[in-house]
Amino acid sequence: MEKLSSMSHLQEYLSYYTTLTAPGYAVLVTGDWGTGKTYQVKSCLPEEDRLYVSLFGVQTVEQLHSEVFAAAAPTMAKAEKMVGKGSDIVAGMKGPWALAGAIPSVFNAVFKREIEPTKTLVFDDLERSDLELKDVLGAINSYVEHLGFRVVVVAHDERLADEFLQMKEKTFGQSIRVEPQIEDALSHFLEDIGSPSAKKFASDFKDQVQDTFLRSKVKSLRILRHVIEDLTRLHGVLGEEHLKNADAMEDLTKTFVAFQIEVRAGHLLENDLQNRRGARYGYMLRVHAKKDNPPETPALIKADDKYPTIDLEGGILNDDVLCAMLVDGRFPEDQIRASIENSAYFLVPEDVAPWKVISHFDDLEDRTVDEAMARMKRQFEEREVTSSGEMLHIFCLRMMMAEQNIIDRNVEDVFKENLAYIDDLLNKGALPARGTDWRWYDEFERSYDGFGYWVSQGHEDYFKETWGHLIAAREEALRRKFPKILNELLQMVRENPKGFFEAVSPTNNGPNPYAVIPLLHEIPPVEFVNSWMEAPRENWRDIQYALENRYSSNQLERDLAPEKDWALQVLKELERRADDEAGFRALRIKRVRPKILVELAHEEDSTESTAAQEEA
Repeated sequence: MEKLSSMSHLQEYLSYYTTLTAPGYAVLVTGDWGTGKTYQVKSCLPEEDRLYVSLFGVQTVEQLHSEVFAAAAPTMAKAEKMVGKGSDIVAGMKGPWALAGAIPSVFNAVFKREIEPTKTLVFDDLERSDLELKDVLGAINSYVEHLGFRVVVVAHDERLADEFLQMKEKTFGQSIRVEPQIEDALSHFLEDIGSPSAKKFASDFKDQVQDTFLRSKVKSLRILRHVIEDLTRLHGVLGEEHLKNADAMEDLTKTFVAFQIEVRAGHLLENDLQNRRGARYGYMLRVHAKKDNPPETPALIKADDKYPTIDLEGGILNDDVLCAMLVDGRFPEDQIRASIENSAYFLVPEDVAPWKVISHFDDLEDRTVDEAMARMKRQFEEREVTSSGEMLHIFCLRMMMAEQNIIDRNVEDVFKENLAYIDDLLNKGALPARGTDWRWYDEFERSYDGFGYWVSQGHEDYFKETWGHLIAAREEALRRKFPKILNELLQMVRENPKGFFEAVSPTNNGPNPYAVIPLLHEIPPVEFVNSWMEAPRENWRDIQYALENRYSSNQLERDLAPEKDWALQVLKELERRADDEAGFRALRIKRVRPKILVELAHEEDSTESTAAQEEA
C-alpha cells in the first residue's frame, strides 16, 4: 500500500476519495505528534461534506454509534422528547443497520435520512478511545462495508497506527502520512496575535522564526504555536530602545525561538541552560583527554549545532533569564532588559565592568577587549572589587586566560593568587561579612548579574575550592563582628526585649538577622541572665518567647547546635536564681524558663540516667 507524504497529496487523494460511492475501504491518516493532522483533514473536507466524530473517551461500540448519530443529527436532542427513550435506544443498538424495524418509525425515518452515506465520516482521536482496537475496527468496518460510507481515520499515535494496520489491513485501502504545513500554520498563528504591535514584531521576523523551526527538525505545530504565544510575551517586556535595534531584535528572536523549541521538545533541561559559556571548550578538553573512549556530546552542543547562525552557548539571553522564561514560565522585565543591554549590541565598554567586556570577547574588537583586560588587571592588583559575584567572574576569567595562554601565568598560580585576593580583603576588613539569611549566597551561587561563570571542565575543582574559600572567609568576616553584635543584643535584652525577639528568632515579618546564626553561646550565661533580669518585668516573657521560637523545629540539633550547651547553662542559671529567691519573685523566674529548654534538660537527664544504669 503506497504511503503519501504531504498536504498536497492528502488534498489530492481526499478530493479523489470523496468522488467514490461506497468505496469499500477506509483511509488512515498518520503523522508525528502535533503535525496538525486533524486541521489538515478538516481543511480538505468542507464542513458540509463531512461527519466528524471524536473517539476521545468512547467506551463502547454502542457509544461510538451514538456519537455518529449525534454528529449526523445534532438536533436530535429534541427528537428524544418525541420518542421518549430515544437516547436509550441509540445507546443499546448493536449497529446502525439494526435500527430498521427495531424502534419507532419516526426515529427510524430520521436516522435513515441523516445517516445516508453522502458525507465522508471522519473518526479522530483513535488512540484516546477506551475501546479495544478490534472493536473499533469492527465498528468502522460496519460503516465501510455495510452502509457504504467513505471513512477517514486520524491516528495521532504512530505506533498505534501501525498496530491498527496490521490487525486489519483490508479495512484501509490507503494510508497517508502528513507532514506539518509550517508556513500556513505560522501565518495562522501570527494572524491570531491580538496586540497589533506584537503581531508586527513577530511578523517582521516570520522568516527567521520559520527557518529556525525548520532547522530544529521538530514537527509539532503545537510547539510552534506555544513559541509564537511566548514570543508575544517577550515583546511585551521590551523597550523602544531595544525594538529600534533591528540586528539585536533579530538575534533575540532567533535565540529565543531556538531555546523555546529545544526546551519544549525535551531536548534541553534546566541544567543545560546553566553555565553555558565554555561548554564546548570543556567538551573538547574531555574529548582530547579520552580519545579512545570519547564522552557523549552534551545536549547543549547538539542543539547549538543545529543552528549555525545562532549562539546557544552564549548570546543575548543569559542563563538566569532563560531559566526564568523557559523553566519557571516567568518573564521578569528588569532581568530580560538587563540581559539584552549587557549584550554586545548595547554594551558601552567604558561604562561597564571590564569582566563583562571580556565575557563578550567573541563580538568585540581586539582593542576593546585588550583595554578591558588592562582595567581588570589593575582592579585585581589594587583589590578594588569586593562584590563576591564580580570577584568570581574575575577569578574564572583569569583562570581561563591562563589556560588559553592569554596571560603569562599557569592556572595553578592564578588559582593561588585568587585565594590570596580573598585573604587580603578579609585581613584589611574590606570583605563583606556573610549575609544573615540561611541562603545568603543565592545571588552569586551559580551566576552573577546574568552571566554564568566561565568554568572549564578541567578546572571545576579549582572553582569549587575558590567558592568554599570565599564562603568561609565571609563567614569569618561576620565572626569578627560578633563582639559588637553581641553587645547590641545584650542591650536589646535589657532595654528592648521585643527587638531582641525580632533579631534572634524567625518570624513572618522583619529581617530576623541572627535567627539561624549560632552566636549567643559566646555570651557568658550569667551575663545573659543578668541582662534578662534587668529588663522591665512585663517584658521578661518576650525574652522567653525569643529563645523558645529560636530553638523550635529542632534547631539546637541543626543550624544552632553550637548553642545547645549554652542554652542549657542559661536554664540552670535561671533555676539557680529562682532557688535563691522566694515568693512571687521566685515564681516569676520559674515561669519564664523556656519550655523547650526544660523539656530538653529532662531528655538529657533521662539519657544520662539510662546510660549510667547500663554501665552499672
